[in-house]
Amino acid sequence: MRSGWLRLAVVIGVAALALVAFGTVMAAAGSSSGLAAVVSAEGKPGTSIEASKTAEGFWTRIITYDWSLTKSVSPDSLTLARGESGVVTYTITATRQQVGETDIFGVRGTICVTNTGKVKTQGLAITDVVEYKKPPAVTDFTPFLTVTVDVSEKPVLGPGESHCYAYEIPFTPIPDAIYRNVAYVTITNHGGHPGVPFGPAPKAGFSLPDSPTMDKVDESASVRDEEQCPTGFTCAPSETGPWPFEDSGSVSFTKTITNKSSCDATAELRNVATLTEGDTHETHMAEAGVHLTAPPCPVPPPSVGCVLTQGFWKTHPNAWPAGYSPSSTFFLSEKTWLEVLWTAPRGDAYYILAHQYIAAVLNVANGATPPAEVSDVIDAATAWFGSHSPGVPASSPEGQTLIQWAEVLEAFNEGMMGVPHCENVEAGPATPPKKGLGRPETPPGLEKRPENKPNQEQRPETPPGQEKRPETPPGQEKGKGK
Repeated sequence: MRSGWLRLAVVIGVAALALVAFGTVMAAAGSSSGLAAVVSAEGKPGTSIEASKTAEGFWTRIITYDWSLTKSVSPDSLTLARGESGVVTYTITATRQQVGETDIFGVRGTICVTNTGKVKTQGLAITDVVEYKKPPAVTDFTPFLTVTVDVSEKPVLGPGESHCYAYEIPFTPIPDAIYRNVAYVTITNHGGHPGVPFGPAPKAGFSLPDSPTMDKVDESASVRDEEQCPTGFTCAPSETGPWPFEDSGSVSFTKTITNKSSCDATAELRNVATLTEGDTHETHMAEAGVHLTAPPCPVPPPSVGCVLTQGFWKTHPNAWPAGYSPSSTFFLSEKTWLEVLWTAPRGDAYYILAHQYIAAVLNVANGATPPAEVSDVIDAATAWFGSHSPGVPASSPEGQTLIQWAEVLEAFNEGMMGVPHCENVEAGPATPPKKGLGRPETPPGLEKRPENKPNQEQRPETPPGQEKRPETPPGQEKGKGK
């Protein structure tokens, strides 16, 4: 019996060897049998890949803050006549409060893939699985969370090319568990497995940290301020920020409000603060307003008299009002008032102001009623001339002040500040006076001529040859010639 089985085994083995030999020959001859097709499929060109991964457990505590904003102003109303100023104080208060706290656990890392073949990959896909075990209840690693890793950043790897794909998988932790992370990296043109997903499965263990990493959302904020100063007023300084806030706090600043031109009116000074949260950029706004009242402006007194320019007073010293002599010394200039008028400024702000000052003083003395602004400038200039001499460059800071004064007085002297210019006034000849001469009795060029010069005979009332003719020419008396 035993020998019979042995003979049967030998026969079967010989038959198998014969079948193999037959198949080999047929394949070499190009046979289309199924066996030959399988060999050919395994010989199709493909590629191969390698992969590695990292895995790090994380515990992040996210604390979320929200902010609120308030703004106040004191006083919240001002009554300012034209030219008056008032001061207000603004206070901006930013308040931060915690509105949320969230703990997030998970694993993150990278999966690096290298194409070790000679053709580019096809159908690259990565599936990442979080596994755990918890002895003695669970002794083998057991999948409990599976995710697909995004490979769109590099979906195809060329021959020899590598790329690392990042992943992050949040999950709810299992108490006292041991964790492992497995990445299944597959392609569909693997050389040994054409047409089906195949590839390596790198693994990495990880654990969750004992304490969280803090992540604070909108922990800080900044505040900017914007004002809308009404027409007719100025608001200074223009505080805008930004003011940074790392916690609740406040900031205060003052503004000076000046009524420049408003009369018999009311207005609102709007001031808006905007807080912007640091991460979400959510905004909060707060406004504080000041009610402004401008009472009626005083009605200026009726214009009295009229004004003349410095050119007129320079050429009409005989018309100067009582109490002002052209030959008097002009303050510290070492020149007379009339000589100062005839001195070209040549960039000296002293003389630019002096010309308009003299004309304004003479106009007022001559009966013109100056506006308050002109009176103030005349008083300021009088005090200044009392302690200064010529030689002030017009471009200097002091010279610029004198130029501004001169412009106010010039406007007054030319009839542009409510007092009209005198009409029907004839200007005299523009001849400068000789140094040392005082006020002439009559305007230059209009002196009374003597009736005759020394050693000169008196002229006849009628030029020679033009004596008074008779009423009737000789020979034409009445009645003759008829």
